Amino acid sequence: MEGKEKIFLAVFAANFVSTFGETIPQPFQPLFLTSLGLSAAVVGLFYNVKNIVQTIIRTPVGVLSDKLGRRRLMSFGLILLAISPLIMALSHDPVLPLLAMLLGGLGVSIYYPPSEAYASSLYPPEKIGEAMGRFHLGWAISAIIGPFVGGFLTLVFPSFRQIYFVASAVTLLSVGIILLFTREEIDTMRVSHEFGNAIRSLPATMIILLKNKKVLISSIVVFIHSFTNWWIPAFFPLFASGIGFEVTMIGIALTVNSLLMGLALPIMGKVSDKIGRLKPIIAGLSLSLVGFAFIPFFKGALSIIFLMAIIGFGAALVFPVSQALMLEAIPEGEKGAGTGLWGTSMSLGGALGIFTMSALSSFASLDWIFFFSAIFTCISLIVLALLKSYFTA
Repeated sequence: MEGKEKIFLAVFAANFVSTFGETIPQPFQPLFLTSLGLSAAVVGLFYNVKNIVQTIIRTPVGVLSDKLGRRRLMSFGLILLAISPLIMALSHDPVLPLLAMLLGGLGVSIYYPPSEAYASSLYPPEKIGEAMGRFHLGWAISAIIGPFVGGFLTLVFPSFRQIYFVASAVTLLSVGIILLFTREEIDTMRVSHEFGNAIRSLPATMIILLKNKKVLISSIVVFIHSFTNWWIPAFFPLFASGIGFEVTMIGIALTVNSLLMGLALPIMGKVSDKIGRLKPIIAGLSLSLVGFAFIPFFKGALSIIFLMAIIGFGAALVFPVSQALMLEAIPEGEKGAGTGLWGTSMSLGGALGIFTMSALSSFASLDWIFFFSAIFTCISLIVLALLKSYFTA
């Protein structure tokens, strides 16, 4: 296990560095986009480009990673993620930001399914929850410090554009980590032959996976989570700015949200290996419900930060546990396909959630985004209670 642990730490480090670079612009990116002439609703639609791309290609990429090898796909995805903020820095109208979002979606889609499958393969099946908790801790730590650093850098640099250059350089470091410290498990000579086989087998693979009740309920759970959480980077900065928050305070609120998530991720993944997946998921969604319901009524800085922390902790109970639920139900050779399907369900939920919130913001106040998320979460809890037998099928 010692050699595998070193490889896992390399994947963890790449995850940390790439997400750090990606989240540095998080506190100010919606404000940057509005400075280019976009409305709040259109900003949401721009963010959704990334989600739509992921919805389309994450599953095929996951299937291909089982056949073509995971290291080369991880590296390519990280290169695209590094290019995205560079393009944003050069933007003076809405065209280039749209391209940056597209490349960001491609990068995430190509990087995460193989990296998640790679990380899970380094642990025995009975510790899959612990593996996913530790893996996602990498990006969670970055998501803790990234927005904080981004908010601080707005005090140092004269414009947002210079900070995008910093974000690009940081993200690019993750490519070197993958190339230096991981190894490819599939012979390059097999690639051209396996590519055609993987594409032809994709529909049949997805049908087989979705017939598994654990896979199906895992997909439903992560859809619910992303529907009610993925709009936060797009709309929370606009909401907070509208009630008087400075960019630095927005960064702190997003940092606290990620901090509670990061603290809970490795713990809850491991706990779910022992107590099952249902209880943490129900508890996590319930905490999110409380946070969404109360934020519109308590708009002081401390209240907002506290409620964002609750939402972050709730996310940690849902996110890695739902992925562990899926991965424990499928064999090793199909884990790339499984993480791809899980990611597609997540991206689809995020895309539809942001579409919904963009529509709401076009005719109602941003408070209603929180209210709607609370209502949707409440209904979802009832649905999951009715399907609780799927968690142990």
